[in-house]
Amino acid sequence: GAGLGKTSGWVHRAVMQKNNVAMMSGVEYREINDEGLVIAINGKEQLLAVDNVVICAGQDSLRELMPKEGESTRANYYQIGGAALASELDAKRAIKEGAELAARL
Repeated sequence: GAGLGKTSGWVHRAVMQKNNVAMMSGVEYREINDEGLVIAINGKEQLLAVDNVVICAGQDSLRELMPKEGESTRANYYQIGGAALASELDAKRAIKEGAELAARL
């Protein structure tokens, strides 16, 4: 939500709050493992037990957090937007992919 416009940002935040989405700032993503997603906030690590992980991480394809081929995991993993294909970066496509994936989940 850092770059949301003044007129639309509040709408997005209201929808997220209505759906009990936890909004966190200063998060550093450390690891995805069989237990869930390991994050750090202000240097303090915590584990989020998750069923699904969706990586949409800006303008660079981010594959370091994805499980290695053949590695078994408990959670499902998805890459969308620029995290999946940075060479054809398109915000509209990333938003569409995110919405479609959310509907399937």
